[in-house]
Amino acid sequence: MKLNPYLHFAGNAEEVVNFYKNAFDGEVTALNRYGDSPMPSDDDWKQKIMHARVLFGGDNIIMISDTRKGELISVHGNIQLSIGLEDEAKTHDIFNKLAEGGKVTMPLAKQFWGDMFGMLQDKFGVSWMLNCTEKK
Repeated sequence: MKLNPYLHFAGNAEEVVNFYKNAFDGEVTALNRYGDSPMPSDDDWKQKIMHARVLFGGDNIIMISDTRKGELISVHGNIQLSIGLEDEAKTHDIFNKLAEGGKVTMPLAKQFWGDMFGMLQDKFGVSWMLNCTEKK
């Protein structure tokens, strides 16, 4: 069993896909547009993303789509995506990339439990927690 987060956006999913692909040094393994599906869509929505997958760090997947035209979304809620890492340099790299244009809510730093930990909200409103436990 594996949990894969699915993030929805209101028309800017392509920018999000490229942002996460870059932040995680990932790969886009699927990208389907509304215009490619049999589902009817307005002309101005045909190039929007119906479904995309970004693969990174081995077998991690984030799925992303634009909502159907006119649907409301909320980025405020009780969900934070948490990433566990084992390399401090990689943790800093990902944290800094995710923070570009966003808001750091807890700077990345060594914590009382011994790990490096930080929290942020990226420029798309998605909240992240990064925790690095260095391999001994």
